[in-house]
Amino acid sequence: MSSKLNKQGLLIDGRIRQKQFVVIEHGNLDAVHAIVVHQTDGGSAQNAFDSYKQGGNGAHFLIDKDGTIFQTASLRKRCYHVGRLIRSKCLAINRHTCNSEGMAKILAMSWTKQINALDAHERAKDYPMRYPINSDSVGVELVGKHIDDKTYETVTIAQNASLQWLVGELFSLFNLTSSDVYRHPEVSYKNPGEARTARWK
Repeated sequence: MSSKLNKQGLLIDGRIRQKQFVVIEHGNLDAVHAIVVHQTDGGSAQNAFDSYKQGGNGAHFLIDKDGTIFQTASLRKRCYHVGRLIRSKCLAINRHTCNSEGMAKILAMSWTKQINALDAHERAKDYPMRYPINSDSVGVELVGKHIDDKTYETVTIAQNASLQWLVGELFSLFNLTSSDVYRHPEVSYKNPGEARTARWK
């Protein structure tokens, strides 16, 4: 039996526990083109819940170390999970597809100006020519702490099993494929080890 999405944007299934935080929902999510996989930088689900209670950043789902899946925000609402600035997809994947003249000007800028200009340049594109942003993606958090500037805790076997199941449900709901799933550091300027050991296929 497949999951059902109700009018409130909650995914109804026996494998999902509902723990919605309306304070992390910021306007309507009109389309879902992608999924972004994160780690929380906390040792437990409760750490994440305590953070969510403060409002601001959050994700649609959280998967605890034992594999328990919590839905923490409506799939009809936007969450701030991607970050303020997105990376350039064309620079990361195929530089030949970048606008060479415009990109050359951006790459000649100082680092701070460059990442802001790249963000503006990318947001002018439609997905999938750019990475996903808050207004067109679902965020999935996996409980796990960062160890140092390059490393996070290893995702557990139970978390990966739940992630694979959840991503499969989201594929069916939103007509997505594995090419529409990204680790957070691919999309934004984050610790490169975040979600490195996450497996959804």
